[in-house]
Amino acid sequence: MDKDDKDIRKEIEELEKLIEQVKKQNEEEKKKHKNLQKANRPMVIKINLAMEYSANFYLNLLISFAVNFLVILLLLNIFNFAYVSDIIYVVLISLILTLFEELSRKYLARKFLAVVVYSSGLVYYLANLLLFYFLDLAIFGNNFYFNSHWDPIIFVMFLHFIRMIVRVFYLRIFRNISLRTMKKRR
Repeated sequence: MDKDDKDIRKEIEELEKLIEQVKKQNEEEKKKHKNLQKANRPMVIKINLAMEYSANFYLNLLISFAVNFLVILLLLNIFNFAYVSDIIYVVLISLILTLFEELSRKYLARKFLAVVVYSSGLVYYLANLLLFYFLDLAIFGNNFYFNSHWDPIIFVMFLHFIRMIVRVFYLRIFRNISLRTMKKRR
């Protein structure tokens, strides 16, 4: 019986070694599989559809108003999309646009996030387009009006595009500034 016990123990030890080898191989295969999954994953480009200038609501509102005012003034002076009788109307339009965007972004992001994501932000463009048609036709009368029915469409498209560029540069500049100040503190 001693010989049988020794043989059984040897076989058990060999089985334990084989089990350990299989476990190691299994772990290696899992790692390879994970690496392959990472490599085969499609490239994802993330776009912040509700990009903000600052986390502080009031500062974000102020910067957004300033950018809206400057971009609207620039577009109206360079491309002559609309007639504006006085600069105060550009200030009012910028103020209305800024408040409208902040409120609509917050509302749409809370209630209809799926619509915002699936439309890739196009819903913001359409909302702003409707706002500018409304401002042209119902609010300012002869003090502010677009020259043709195509001008608001092109104007809002340029407005969104230029503001997106300004936001990206603004955020990059301030991110670099904050990184430099953090490095200096160390």
